[in-house]
Amino acid sequence: MFLLQSAALAPLSAWFYLVDRTVTEPYLDEVFHVRQAQLYCAGNFHDWDPKITTPPGLYLVSYLLSFSNWLNERFGFGFALPLLGCNLAALRLANVLGLALLAAVAYISYQTRSPHPRRERRLFQHSALNMVLFPPLFFFSALYYTDIWSTLSVVVFYVQMVDAHRSNMKATERFVRLVALGFVSLTFRQTNVFWITVFPAAVTLVQHLDKGQEAVRSSMHRRVDGFGDSLYSVAKTAWKFEIIYDPPVEESWIDAYAYCIVSIAACSLKTISQPQRLLGLILGLLPYLTLLAGFAGFVLWNGSVVLGDKGNHTATLHLPQLLYLWPFMTFFSLPILYPHILLVPITALAQTRYAGHLESLQIFKRRRLLPRLWLFILLLGIAGVVVWANTIVHPFTLADNRHYVFYVFRLLLRPPWMRCAVIPVYVFCAWACIQALGGGPLRSHRSPTNLLPDGEHSVTCSFVLIWLATSALQLITAPLVEPRYFILPWLFWRMHLPLRSPSRMENRRASPKTKNSTITSTQALWHDYDHRLWLETVWLLAINVVTGYIFLNWGYEWPQEPGKIQRFMW
Repeated sequence: MFLLQSAALAPLSAWFYLVDRTVTEPYLDEVFHVRQAQLYCAGNFHDWDPKITTPPGLYLVSYLLSFSNWLNERFGFGFALPLLGCNLAALRLANVLGLALLAAVAYISYQTRSPHPRRERRLFQHSALNMVLFPPLFFFSALYYTDIWSTLSVVVFYVQMVDAHRSNMKATERFVRLVALGFVSLTFRQTNVFWITVFPAAVTLVQHLDKGQEAVRSSMHRRVDGFGDSLYSVAKTAWKFEIIYDPPVEESWIDAYAYCIVSIAACSLKTISQPQRLLGLILGLLPYLTLLAGFAGFVLWNGSVVLGDKGNHTATLHLPQLLYLWPFMTFFSLPILYPHILLVPITALAQTRYAGHLESLQIFKRRRLLPRLWLFILLLGIAGVVVWANTIVHPFTLADNRHYVFYVFRLLLRPPWMRCAVIPVYVFCAWACIQALGGGPLRSHRSPTNLLPDGEHSVTCSFVLIWLATSALQLITAPLVEPRYFILPWLFWRMHLPLRSPSRMENRRASPKTKNSTITSTQALWHDYDHRLWLETVWLLAINVVTGYIFLNWGYEWPQEPGKIQRFMW
């Protein structure tokens, strides 16, 4: 854990130092956040800036971090921490601390879900470090924005949810912990409600409904895999034996997701017809229902989801948001997804005499990596209708040339046909991202992927459906397109990607029957480690260096605001 924290703090400290030295005044939204935080630090909890849309969680964090200085001034305790005050540098430093904590919590998430936490420690630490380097998170760690602590609060809630399920925690303690952490998360950002209610409730629902025997489940999977079962047959079996059809992603066509939905519906109806089981389900869902009821009460009391600037932040149906998610994820996770992107040429190479050198690309032997033609055409048609009928361009998007999204939309809207020309890119990226959940370069290892594993399981159809539904609910109600809105969908996807484990190479070393059992440290580093993590580290660092340099050194002035430097940012 110490090595992880040290590795994360090095780039974070450098970025904070450069921003603090160069950008000496609050920039963009920092103007509102810094002013409000300083009111809180002064003990003024009544005045509220009407331009601020999010709750005061971040300002309360800064207030608590500055509390040691207040105690020292009042009682002379002598342990004041100068950087944890409420000046601009101290406020920004709170986000550096928050992102360092996020690295630790992401690592704990892996440890909590893994059957082999000690053996895979190095792999998990590296993956958690890469999450910290994720550019939309890393960039805002040196500015006083709400994203860092908001994301941290959701991941803490998720880790606690997994721990509560796996440790057989008492119902009362579980309820108190989850409700308390959930309300804390809602003090940072309202859209967190989907990740602390819908997401865990759906996971709990699937686990509660699935009470079937493993032999019957395996039989159902074999019949469906051979196209021997209809939707009716799957529903009938699910009703009779209380089994959810939930195969791993790597073994599933699109049909499997339809079968999964039907089986969940059948099991739900069966549970409703049994009062005792229904009561057990309601008790399991009680923490999330309580949080949802509390949030609904807030919306009714406030008259809106946002606190301030309600005219520019009204909920709107914006379906293309779910299309924009895929190229966003693909761009930042290119080193993770490159096997799927290079599917066709490498599959051809795998058939040649060089196939023996492609051990790290066994993924291409999977039968269901590419969508069937009719499905591809259907997805193109659906995406085309969504783009044609529901493309929304918020006034803020084209009014502010300081954000990269401004330039992306300028390319998409000129010429008009461009928004339709990129539809195949949306579909291709979506397919690659979902298929990546079915396994990395070596799919013999599948840990840690499931939310609550009891062994080495891979990501299943139900997880994909739950993750997609939660991401859609968060995104499609927002008219404004911002990279920061995609952080949580990406993070939950990234936390559940299968990683290549060192266990395979360790087993090879231990086996006396293995030829050439003596393996050099260099060979071990390549063969027993997921090399995509190193590629990902380099890629993310490169993006951060480029965007950081642009932010710090490519400043310019608007004619209407002479003397004030404008900077490019996410």
